Amino acid sequence: MTNHEIARRFQQIADILEIQGENPFKVRAYRKAVETIEDLDDSLADIAARNGLGDLPGFGEAIISKTQDFLDTGTTALWDRIKDSVPSGVVAMASLPGIGPKTAKALWDALSVTSIDELEKAAREERIRTVAGFGPAKERNILEAIERGRRLRERLPLYVVLPYAERMVAALRGRPEVTQASVAGSLRRRKETVGDIDLVAATTDPTAAATAFATLPGIVEVTERGTEKVTGLSDLGLRVDLRLSRPEDYGALLHHFTSGREHNRELRLRAERQGLKVNEFGIFRTSDDVEVFTGADENEVYVALGLQAVPPELRDRNDAIELAEKHALPVLITEADFRGQLHEHSNYSDGSATVRQMAEAAMARGYEYLAITDHSASLRIANGMTRDRHLRQLDEIAALNEEYAGRFTLLTGIEADILADGSLDCDDDILERLDVVVGSVHIRFKEDEAAMTRRIVTALSHPRLRILGHPTGRLLGRREPYPVDIDAVIEAARTHGKVLEINASPDRMDLNDVYARKAKERGVKITVNADAHSPAGLGLLAWGLFMARRAGLTADDVINTYPLERLRA
Repeated sequence: MTNHEIARRFQQIADILEIQGENPFKVRAYRKAVETIEDLDDSLADIAARNGLGDLPGFGEAIISKTQDFLDTGTTALWDRIKDSVPSGVVAMASLPGIGPKTAKALWDALSVTSIDELEKAAREERIRTVAGFGPAKERNILEAIERGRRLRERLPLYVVLPYAERMVAALRGRPEVTQASVAGSLRRRKETVGDIDLVAATTDPTAAATAFATLPGIVEVTERGTEKVTGLSDLGLRVDLRLSRPEDYGALLHHFTSGREHNRELRLRAERQGLKVNEFGIFRTSDDVEVFTGADENEVYVALGLQAVPPELRDRNDAIELAEKHALPVLITEADFRGQLHEHSNYSDGSATVRQMAEAAMARGYEYLAITDHSASLRIANGMTRDRHLRQLDEIAALNEEYAGRFTLLTGIEADILADGSLDCDDDILERLDVVVGSVHIRFKEDEAAMTRRIVTALSHPRLRILGHPTGRLLGRREPYPVDIDAVIEAARTHGKVLEINASPDRMDLNDVYARKAKERGVKITVNADAHSPAGLGLLAWGLFMARRAGLTADDVINTYPLERLRA
């Protein structure tokens, strides 16, 4: 199980226990475990392998034992005992932000509602206001919570679904009759949220491969079975489609079911103009249906049509085929292009590692530099730095830079809260000393669009701010972006020569690809950072890279691919 899956299971255990009236201290222990897991950069599997579970905050003997059970078997005795004790729909009600277990239990008891749909019906019929302790205002809040929850959950975050789907692919590749397998669809195009799971496989025995589908990890039901397509339901609640082909047709299959509908339509039109037809089985002459392309390499589909191969991440662009005709697609940024990262944390605020440990992890990745940008004082929940602590950190970084001279450079910095009036939460004399000032919004998300836009645009005019961190504040699957006029923000960044961040934290991936592409088109530079809170967290860069590649960014568009001298300039 992944970190997310184990955290979700602990959250469900906590909700069920609270609904049942269990000891609050026991409930709190599971909620603390969820918070700890959500803050991890490392996988629980890796931590367990080095016997490190006991070092995690809130991980006592009981939590460690259950975590190990989940890692080893996918379940634990407590979960098996209680999972059916409360209707699943009531647990789903309890999981909605703004409702919670106590409200879910009260309404279950009073109105016998056992699902979100029944809860919504009761609210629209104005029955909730008749329950003691409730009224019209709470009724309205419940409807808003349901609507907000549906918006957030109709598609699941990439970071939840991709590792889940890749376990299915690994299981397929282990089958003797399967020669190749891959994720496809929006997962392979690396969209930040997905509504279903598409898989493709080449097989020498379609019947055996179709039968094996039911044994894939996470499949709870098979709803359709054939020799070319198998469909089922996963325990994430997402539909899973597996498409099967002969090994010699795999390239066409992978291409077709990776590309979106519009991209495939444009390819079909181009093929028709050449007297050809293209589909998931290959490329054929229209006149006699003779196949002119077969093979396992999907890029050959483009070559056969006289086009530059389009990377999966660019296939949602409406100009992709036009650029491919001109052989003018951008050379997309890769992880190998990065010289360092510019938004990372140490144990001076809410990171788990020392500055030295973060520096050594960066050097191990081949970086030339790393900026330490711990939280400013007002963000107390993240152990924001006091002035004295920040001054001590500056002295430590200076000493380390003497030690690392000629090999590596630590850049001084801060992630300063953007306050309600647009000012930065840091003394000006300290800001003057720093190499990198990241400004981010962490509180007061409910301001209206005009106020939030004014706040961020004001911050971008500050002479010392360099980077706007996670610019829309979204948390995928948990919190929608705050209301902000992103066009005005991009224009302010252009006017003041500031850099916008793609924050690679998997639950952020913020900026998204649409906004990052807009920034590029207006000449605004981008930085991609893991926002790491541990040495392992530097490896989360890949999640931001997905957005950068979907935006069509090259290495020159992203400032932390630059050598240090160019970066400083």
